[in-house]
Amino acid sequence: MAQATVGKWGKNLAVRVPGEIARAARLSDGERVEIEARDGDIVIRRAVPRFTLEELFKGKSPKQWRAAYAGAFDWGADIGREIVEE
Repeated sequence: MAQATVGKWGKNLAVRVPGEIARAARLSDGERVEIEARDGDIVIRRAVPRFTLEELFKGKSPKQWRAAYAGAFDWGADIGREIVEE
């Protein structure tokens, strides 16, 4: 079990993650983590990435996205007034 020392970083406290723990958890420099106190213990977990729509759709035009996913869904045969001619 690895140990670390709590130190001062500005007005906050900081803990350096030992290299062996960082490698085992596959943490990299600059990666975001969530931290919480639970029943007196400290829990650190990888933060879930959050993206804006602009970031998600970056790199392709709307036409390219439509072409890429044109046949992605099979909604079944058209029936009744929903028949669409292309």
